[in-house]
Amino acid sequence: MSQITRVLTSLALGLALLSSAGALPPQNRNRKRVAVQRRAQARKDPAAQRRAKTFQLVWQTVKNEHFDPTLGGVNWDAVRVRYAPRVARVKSDQELHRLLQLMLDELPQSHFSIVPPESIPRIKAGKKRANKAGTKDGEASELFDDEEENESDNDVATQMMNGIGIDVRALDGQMVITRVAVDSSAARAGLRPGFIIKSVDDVSFENISLYETTKAILPPIIQMRLRQEVLVDYLGGEPGTEVHLLYVDEQNQEHKAVIKRERLSGSLSSSLGNLPPFYTEFETKRLPGEIGYLRFSVFTPDVAEKICRALKSMRDAPGIIIDLRGNPGGVMAMASGVVGLLVNRAGIIGVLRMRKGALPLVLYPQRSSYKGPVVVIIDRLSASTSEVFAAALQETGRAAIVGEQSAGMVLGADIIKLPTGALFEYARTGFITAQGTTLEGKGVRPDVEKKLDRASLLKGQDDQLQEAIRQIGIRKESAKNSASPTPLPPPPAPIVVAAPNIGTPTTAQGNPPPTPLKVAEPPQGKPAFVSTPEAVAIVERHIQAVGGREALEQLKSRVSTGECTLPLQSIKGKVTIYEEAPDKRSMEVNVPSMGVMKFVYDGKRGWMQHPLMGFVEFEEPMLSALRREYNFYRMTGYKELFARMDDKGVMDTEQGRVNVVEFTSADGYVEEMHFDVKSGLLVYGGGTQLGDYRQVGEVKVPFLMSISVAGLNIVMQLEQVSHNVPISADAFAESQSCFATR
Repeated sequence: MSQITRVLTSLALGLALLSSAGALPPQNRNRKRVAVQRRAQARKDPAAQRRAKTFQLVWQTVKNEHFDPTLGGVNWDAVRVRYAPRVARVKSDQELHRLLQLMLDELPQSHFSIVPPESIPRIKAGKKRANKAGTKDGEASELFDDEEENESDNDVATQMMNGIGIDVRALDGQMVITRVAVDSSAARAGLRPGFIIKSVDDVSFENISLYETTKAILPPIIQMRLRQEVLVDYLGGEPGTEVHLLYVDEQNQEHKAVIKRERLSGSLSSSLGNLPPFYTEFETKRLPGEIGYLRFSVFTPDVAEKICRALKSMRDAPGIIIDLRGNPGGVMAMASGVVGLLVNRAGIIGVLRMRKGALPLVLYPQRSSYKGPVVVIIDRLSASTSEVFAAALQETGRAAIVGEQSAGMVLGADIIKLPTGALFEYARTGFITAQGTTLEGKGVRPDVEKKLDRASLLKGQDDQLQEAIRQIGIRKESAKNSASPTPLPPPPAPIVVAAPNIGTPTTAQGNPPPTPLKVAEPPQGKPAFVSTPEAVAIVERHIQAVGGREALEQLKSRVSTGECTLPLQSIKGKVTIYEEAPDKRSMEVNVPSMGVMKFVYDGKRGWMQHPLMGFVEFEEPMLSALRREYNFYRMTGYKELFARMDDKGVMDTEQGRVNVVEFTSADGYVEEMHFDVKSGLLVYGGGTQLGDYRQVGEVKVPFLMSISVAGLNIVMQLEQVSHNVPISADAFAESQSCFATR
């Protein structure tokens, strides 16, 4: 596989992977308030058949695609035998979904959940909401004016977007208020951090869920679900409706309050493929001493540009605090992009492990990255992408981590839709950090441990935030007293990823490793082209098969459009490829609710713009690879681009019987191409399978391109190809984005 293909694949998979334990809406459990009855959608297949299909799909998906073929030691066949009779007896889809969740809970890993259709928020585009003017010092401020805001389109979305403006945690067996939003209905009713909520609408929180545990400390997933139930199922609802609250104040006196629900300050993110909307809060402000403060509640594409602009607006800050308390994760690629805004050296932040291989999650420093002290606050509800982010900054020594040990729920997940309309989230990749640490089941240990304390909350103190401010001062003073700039820590020791069926080990050191290449001894100067006669005959036959040398060399440009399908979340996007002789090429993949990924070589420079992972300027040896691979006359000019060709014989592949030709460049790079024995057409090259050749004018062009890595496929199906059309210079220029600005 070429370096180019490997980089593109790594970026695309990182874009699509979800890492959001506890962020998906849970099934409603034992809710006592009157709820709007939802009618099941009419379906053609009988209910029993639909439920049997759903059960089989969930069970088979886990068996075939779980990243760990041992499933953590669980006998999955025996699980099927036990649950199949119970599934046959269920009387409703809701009962089936609860049973499936029980089955998935037998797996010892996170990221296995069923989200019923009634728990999936639906949204519609709303009106643009301007920022509030005249925010006071210390209040949250938004960076975007006149943003279009999504509006709820079903009950659960309404519950998520409306409430009384508080956050809660289970502390010492009680539901304690940990944050009260400024000017919220809760604040106006006199609620304060540290108050204990005893009941809502006469429902005691001692019976809020069906969870039972004998442990002194609730597991993180239970804490996440409890918090979600309180904030969404009980406190959420139609704006203007009333919440009847029983609470305990700082004197441990009980009080009753009637508080009206209001529109909350956050918004619902846009859905992305099968990934449903998330309720997202975003807050940025300056603390005393001009320290920058940034808090966002989930890693969604909607906030990627906001985070970038917030961090770049704080370049003059003496330090930045990033608050990830309660952040359950989100799209994994965002960890790479945000870390890139804080570092000045490329590398990887971890390795994704799958059934059939592994891929590095690459890290590129961004333009105008922040150089000052950084502190990250985490707690027991910080999970998945939050943990990946915190661990990356901790391992490089770039940030101090303050708070509590994180959730330990770090896997890459995919989501599929079930026949019942429910969503099924399942772990498809494992994750280890750059230094080889497994976070699943362990979490990130803070450098400075500081737990939430009700007594401090009642005094109006946020001990975790105060410790973060103190750590900024310590790091600032340390840098001031240093005689010379603090050297970067040494790169982590290389590790070998132990994943089943990996032909080549993946390292976790420095820049993302390309697939190991066979390298010949580099000759001095440009050597004369050398080839076996058989190899020349195979390549020349291909040239004739696609239209002939003369027809190919009359072409000066090509514009191709079609659809790109990513292997995760059922994400699809529009792909546009611009090619111009002699070696300019630009590929844009526009994914709805995500943005445009752009990969460009303009004849001199090569770069990538990614909506989540940022801007990447390519250097050697990548530039040489781009120059060679994107040459418009690559096949007819093989004698100029390569130093040697060798016929490696005939091989049987999934695409049929092929002639294998090995190409060696002057700098020692070796690439293998496959040509169909019958047609002579190129069917594989540079890590990409080619097919669906169609006649376009005088030449044949492959309309189907497929890249397969570690059992995952990225497919581009072209719909239209045009030759010798004018191409705007904008196609080969940088696009405007925060990540691209200096």
